[in-house]
Amino acid sequence: MSYLKIKGYGDRPSAAPGEKLTFHVSLAEEGSYEASVVRVMNGDTHPGGPGPWIEEVEHPIAGTYAGGPQRTQSGSYVEVADPEGALAPAGGFAVHAFIWPTLPEGGRQAILSRFDSEAESGWALELVDGALTFTVADGTGGAASVTAPKGLFREIWYSVLAVYDPATGRLTLAQKSVINRVNSRFGPVVDYDGDCEAEAAASVAPGSPAVPLLISGVAESAAADRTWVTRLYSGKIDSPKVLAGCPDEAATAKLHAGQGPAETLARWDFGAALLAAGGATETVPDASGAGLDGRCRNQPDQAMTGWNWTGEEDKWTHAPDQYGAFWFHVDSLTDSRWEPSLELGVPAEMASGCYALKVEVAAATGEKEETEFLIPFFVTAPKSGPTAPILILIPSYSYVVYGNSQVYQKAPEGQLANGHLTVLEDMDFELNAHVEEYGLSCYDQHLDGKGVQYATWKRPLLSLQPGTQHEFGAVWQYPADLHLVDWCRRQGFEVDVATDHDLEREGVELLRRYRCVVSGTHPEYYSAGMFDAWEDYLASGGRGMYLAGNGFYWVTTPLPGRPHVLEVRRGESGDAAWRSRPGEMYHSAGGEKGGLWRYRARAPQKIWGTGYTSHTMAVSGYFVQMPDAADPRAAWIMEGIDPGETIGDFGTINDGAAGLEVDRADISLGTPPNTLLLASSVAHGPNAMLVPEEYAFAHPAGNGDESPLVRGDITYFTTPEGGGMFATSSMSWCGSLSHEGGDNNVSRLTANVLRRFAADEPLDPLV
Repeated sequence: MSYLKIKGYGDRPSAAPGEKLTFHVSLAEEGSYEASVVRVMNGDTHPGGPGPWIEEVEHPIAGTYAGGPQRTQSGSYVEVADPEGALAPAGGFAVHAFIWPTLPEGGRQAILSRFDSEAESGWALELVDGALTFTVADGTGGAASVTAPKGLFREIWYSVLAVYDPATGRLTLAQKSVINRVNSRFGPVVDYDGDCEAEAAASVAPGSPAVPLLISGVAESAAADRTWVTRLYSGKIDSPKVLAGCPDEAATAKLHAGQGPAETLARWDFGAALLAAGGATETVPDASGAGLDGRCRNQPDQAMTGWNWTGEEDKWTHAPDQYGAFWFHVDSLTDSRWEPSLELGVPAEMASGCYALKVEVAAATGEKEETEFLIPFFVTAPKSGPTAPILILIPSYSYVVYGNSQVYQKAPEGQLANGHLTVLEDMDFELNAHVEEYGLSCYDQHLDGKGVQYATWKRPLLSLQPGTQHEFGAVWQYPADLHLVDWCRRQGFEVDVATDHDLEREGVELLRRYRCVVSGTHPEYYSAGMFDAWEDYLASGGRGMYLAGNGFYWVTTPLPGRPHVLEVRRGESGDAAWRSRPGEMYHSAGGEKGGLWRYRARAPQKIWGTGYTSHTMAVSGYFVQMPDAADPRAAWIMEGIDPGETIGDFGTINDGAAGLEVDRADISLGTPPNTLLLASSVAHGPNAMLVPEEYAFAHPAGNGDESPLVRGDITYFTTPEGGGMFATSSMSWCGSLSHEGGDNNVSRLTANVLRRFAADEPLDPLV
């Protein structure tokens, strides 16, 4: 049972004055809840920081609302509406597909069905405890089924065929492996024996219930507006089809060889659908022309290698016929699809900033529970223009990708990186116990071991509660970015905020509205358009401050028409929780190559001046000044800091300003040649490690005690037309800003640059 008595999510991260946001709220039981709007400045409870700062804001939405439980449909599938019953023919029919099961013994899993599980009516081709099974039922208690005598192996491609023949009163079933050198876990050298056939008597005809055909699952119940699906499948499906009549031996052989008949009741070519849509399709047209189009739910993994993949082409747009598979997972979630609960209009006078819809219910007695939930949203400047010279760019893409991460409770490697046992909160146990309600992050793996490549904003994000700590006992992402928001307001800097989602939509014109753009603490996930916007902004006189670590790292793509869903593929290297499989490194959303931007010749050094080099989770170090700190051209930056003074040997994140993940300058990767190296970090310890892409070969000298590459660099360079970029290259930098009430050298250094960057005068060029 959930300890959360209320939770919710918004339809998108941000809105401008005059726009509206829709919120979806779920209660543990029927009742009422209070809603109000709060402005969020800080949620960190660390005793060394300024403390939480959350203010209630007057808003017409404040009030009492009726609510109740909202159900979440987990698992990916394709739904094919069939109101005329075309896929429940009165005569004989056959069902065929190529399948690659990943959890064949994982209970009961439907591959294709037109079956109402409540009424026990229709037909279903399933895996039942690892064995292929075909069932027909008439809805009045009559049923017949046939089961293959041999179970299916994991990650082996099969051609499977099920036939209902009323003329003979028989059900038949056939499975045939279609292994080649690359498409399956094992190759031809294995003495494989999985081919078989089976038949059974069928004295009943399948009923025709008012449910859709489902690819991966059966209908638990169906109404006019919603079908609930159960018995979901784990694995790939390629070229599913329903045929009229009963194929003879010759036709069966052609089906197994991928030469199916042109005449079908319906067939779905996933590779062709993906290509026609330009990537990441929601709709799967019926390739037979009968109009029985499918709709994807919870985004099955697309652009997956199919049964006939040869390994000679790894870009799906070049060989869509070999990428005809969707990979289905029982724990996929790309939209909770709750009913809307309330709508929030952003008043014209509402200041740009970080806000949340606060929803709460009355507490019950005698049990542990959380009765309050904050649903973050961000108010941008009005469309008419900015209200401040400075923009804080909220890394909402990284919020989505990291959302509800369970990587440390599942990955022993995480504890090794941290240098101590994982620190778990109630939130972590909640996420682990209720995966189906919250979905996974792109740091997690699906139940069948496949890395999660899609993550969504449209679900309750427990990781975005303002006081949430990551599993190593410090704030991360949104709660860490609030350190910067808090500090700016206390220091008197006027700022607007916008999100990555806004940048993706508006491009460089969003940035050009501001004299200075400041990053959040961890903008790790970036799209090509966002990368371009930053580069064009800086190259045309813009000024940027990178107060972060590990930025511009992973190629990230929003799904076409669904900006709330982001796609990430991990490539063959990088600091990652999983790796992409062979042939599956190109994104389904548009076909661009995934992995690191560095391997796309766009290392972050080209933009920020520094790029990710090491994770240093156990200990945060500090910065020592380099010779360039004494350069007269840097005097305004270093004002108020003594020569040789140590910078940032304090802070709320592991006691230092150089920690978690740090970046270094490297001219060979694109750091501009006019860059001043002002300071470098030290004292990271043996748990700080170089990231994998820094190794050409394995060796033991990649830790913070031995490698000079394990460091963060504070850098500054100027750009054309009076612009510039200042980088602190550490995720924990902002956790040191408010030390001693903001009277410290991290705060002083940051303020020096921010004031100068926000001024009208151009920067003196460094040559």
